[in-house]
Amino acid sequence: MTTAISKLALTGVIGMALLAWQHAFAATVVTDHVISQARHPQNHVSVTFGQVFKTGDIPRGTSLVAEVDGKPVPLQVDAKTSHPDGSLRHAVLSMVLSSLPGKADLPLTLSTQAPPATPPQATPLALAQLLATSYDAQIALTVDGKPYTASARKLLQAAASAKACAPWGTQCNLWLSGPQVSEWVVNAPVTATDGTENPDLRVFFAVRAYAGATPGTVGDIRTDIIVENTAAFAPQAQPQYTATLTSGTASYTSPALTQYAYTRWHKVLWWNNSQPQVYLQQDTQYIQASKAVSRYMPLTPDESFLAGLRQSCDPLDHCDQTQAMGTTGAQASIGPLPRWTSVYIVHPDVRAYHWMLANTDALGAYSTHYRDEQTGLPVSIQKHPHVTILNWAAANRMAGGAGKEGAAYRADLLQNCLNNSVVNTCKTAWYGTGNPNVWDDAHQPSAAYVPYMVTGDYYYMSELAFSASYNELVSNESYRGFSKGLIDRAHGQVRGKAWVLREMADAAWLLPQAHPLKSEFIADVENALADWNAKYTDNPNANALGLMDNGAIYSTNGGQKNAMAPWQHNFLTWSAGHAADLGFTGAAAFRDWLAKFEIGLMTDWLHDAGRGFCWLQASAYNIQVKDAAGQWLPSYSAVYAATYPSLLGLACNSPTMVAGAAKLARRPWKTSQMAGYPESPTGFPANLQIGLAAAADTTLSNAHAAWRLFESRSAKPPVRNGYNNYPNFAVIPRSIGD
Repeated sequence: MTTAISKLALTGVIGMALLAWQHAFAATVVTDHVISQARHPQNHVSVTFGQVFKTGDIPRGTSLVAEVDGKPVPLQVDAKTSHPDGSLRHAVLSMVLSSLPGKADLPLTLSTQAPPATPPQATPLALAQLLATSYDAQIALTVDGKPYTASARKLLQAAASAKACAPWGTQCNLWLSGPQVSEWVVNAPVTATDGTENPDLRVFFAVRAYAGATPGTVGDIRTDIIVENTAAFAPQAQPQYTATLTSGTASYTSPALTQYAYTRWHKVLWWNNSQPQVYLQQDTQYIQASKAVSRYMPLTPDESFLAGLRQSCDPLDHCDQTQAMGTTGAQASIGPLPRWTSVYIVHPDVRAYHWMLANTDALGAYSTHYRDEQTGLPVSIQKHPHVTILNWAAANRMAGGAGKEGAAYRADLLQNCLNNSVVNTCKTAWYGTGNPNVWDDAHQPSAAYVPYMVTGDYYYMSELAFSASYNELVSNESYRGFSKGLIDRAHGQVRGKAWVLREMADAAWLLPQAHPLKSEFIADVENALADWNAKYTDNPNANALGLMDNGAIYSTNGGQKNAMAPWQHNFLTWSAGHAADLGFTGAAAFRDWLAKFEIGLMTDWLHDAGRGFCWLQASAYNIQVKDAAGQWLPSYSAVYAATYPSLLGLACNSPTMVAGAAKLARRPWKTSQMAGYPESPTGFPANLQIGLAAAADTTLSNAHAAWRLFESRSAKPPVRNGYNNYPNFAVIPRSIGD
């Protein structure tokens, strides 16, 4: 991190500028919208959100200023991370609007300008000011007949007395700090009246206090109350309870909950129900242009579809997530972004926004949240290189051994679940939690990447870090190179490699610069890419098709594991392209090595229309890629001959070839129709689309031709009830215009 950005992170403010000079030399970066959700006028409206920026848009040494409806407003910028050139990448932005008309939709313009020679001094809102009010937030619950409570006020008072509040402090984490708003995150186990601490449940209070209308006072107070059962190395437990949360007159009572090990949930309460009725609608086209997410087709979801989206979910409910993620078939969670997030990115309606957050909250119900009791952070494989879930049985045996190796495995061994009145599926031979909500690496959704990006919330930031940590620790410790975080051998399915790379790259790129695990996640991504490039990109003996060594998983034409799934490869090509967009070293080279496969399947026929691989079959479910001896086939033409011998000699896309394809598929076929549910937004051509979009952004020969052919296909997802409402795979190249 640059010195300038470091100072901003400490002070928590850029551009708390005098309104007199706020207009001068301003250069507009992005225009978002402040939308009132109330019919009546509101006064003193508090607004906080996350904002990602393109490389170079907020250069080092410049200030960021804001105008709402053409009028300058004081803006607090908590800088979180920067680009390699020192420009701002992501920040949490806050402001307090003096008034907001009912149902208003006002432009919020963010601009840069040179700072004044003598910047105005601004004192951050202090914890003492918050504690001078009567504020508190509490949780009360009963486990096994014993009542437990926790109080935000008591924890803040203890932190203040200990002077423990600092960025990334374990007792009190200073998340935001400035004159508009400050936020402190404190935590403790829930405690009984006799002082006994519950061994399983820990509560985090993320307390955000805004400046009041009168200088020196506190206005709105927001508390995100987070309940965790996440102690990584402690005995597993499944406490059952009903929780009551209060903050002044605001309250919430949960349904009856069973909280399995390594899960969490949260609820936001505003002190005395003072929640501003406002939605900050971001320019998601700018987010796409920043390369933080892919570029999507211009789409507008149907109004009836938006009206039916769920806006919240109960704690520990899997919501619209697939309960057992490993279930076969299309799932709303699968894609570069899950359905709820991709809908938001193409059309940031407030209903899409709440749907996205509800399903991100639902990920708390999965046993993927392992917090190291010693550090207070998600588990680090650099500190615990022998930790594993998939190889737990072997690790458990190793932990019984003598010497340094045995001691190392014992120190990093997770404790298995035990059958009791709540769970009855625990086995001694392998690791489990008994949780019916089951995560799977090959089907996992993008976790909290976009939600953290656009909210700036501590909860979603920590959820993003938990996801990356779990993708590390779940794997076989030896296959991942212990502390190196290698992905290739550690995750068997090609689609698993794709989504793990995405999760690791997203966390490494977006987490705050000072996050204690950021450098580890960056190293994981770089190590994984270097490993892939050594095995494939830079290896003259690697196969000529651009395929992963363990990608041949299907058996066809009488062979054994001689065929692969093009759609899984498409996922990995996209993921490598996404990592390249984010700027990771080696990602572009690996993407290019992979992308020759998508380009080859689409354009190989150009050199021989009857014997080259015909693009209509580029989206097949599987294709043969190895010969009877188990050797890779030498070319795409050879792949086509092995997979479709009855089509050889028929000119690609000719009437005779199309008729032959229809006979093979045993269903009607038409000219320029691709294989594999071409009209479905989750069909195999849709899967191919994301890989081809990444391929089209390379400089490889025929890259654009491959995309143009794909665009010419005759059967596509329809506008209504197609990509408009299911845009998971509606990705298009950056390098080709509309």
